Amino acid sequence: MEREIKCTWKNCKNDAIYSQVAKDGEVWANLCEEHHNLLEECISDIENPKKLLGAWIKAQGGAKRAAGRMV
Repeated sequence: MEREIKCTWKNCKNDAIYSQVAKDGEVWANLCEEHHNLLEECISDIENPKKLLGAWIKAQGGAKRAAGRMV
């Protein structure tokens, strides 16, 4: 039986359907449709980098998990 992957967005309990993949091929987030669309909106809004960085951190599960990924 295939295991369901949960959305990595901070405090989200939905099933993930989109994987976010870095240039090196590492999956850095798995997102549900709602949060994938929100992240895409933030990427498109180049006038608001603060909003994009906040979404990027939330997509990874929050600041602590994002920092843990970096070490």
